[in-house]
Amino acid sequence: MNDEVFEKAKEEDIDLSFTKAGRFLIYSLWIQSQLSDLIILDRNKGIINDFNTNPIMPEILQRERFIFWEKDFKEVKEIFEKEFSNQLTKQAKLDLNAIYYLRNAISHSQVSVGRKYLLYKPNNKKTLDLIREVINITNKDDPDPNLVRDIIKIDFSENEQILMNLIKRFDETFLKEICKNIGVVHPRIR
Repeated sequence: MNDEVFEKAKEEDIDLSFTKAGRFLIYSLWIQSQLSDLIILDRNKGIINDFNTNPIMPEILQRERFIFWEKDFKEVKEIFEKEFSNQLTKQAKLDLNAIYYLRNAISHSQVSVGRKYLLYKPNNKKTLDLIREVINITNKDDPDPNLVRDIIKIDFSENEQILMNLIKRFDETFLKEICKNIGVVHPRIR
């Protein structure tokens, strides 16, 4: 393989991996939007029927969304966990934490157009251990042995399906169940 063909293939691998990381980031924002809507609807049960049947969003939902848009994922997640604590299974909590930690890692990663993976260094050992436990990313290749041991390599070219299944499971299993429990038509918040 000549150098030009190799470089083009390498660029395509990098672009594809970045596209997959971006897709996960966007889907995590989508999960955050659903969490916000469920919190708002649960706090305003009187609008649920109107929300389910009317294509126009109830005014209170529109106003409250603006407030939630200003919150970061962690704050929305914590409010959601508190308000729906009696409905969240252990698996739902693990999945939500995994989505949160990976979203945070992507947002704060070191990125290079010369490699297809992201590097993330948590700010403390506790966070590092939690991320390793919750995300459980396994890459085929170990990171460069010269890298510091507390840096996490996130390679979407190898883990995309596992990570997208995480989003899908959280949405189609846990959020769907919460919608059912509070009387919200699930496709309506999706």
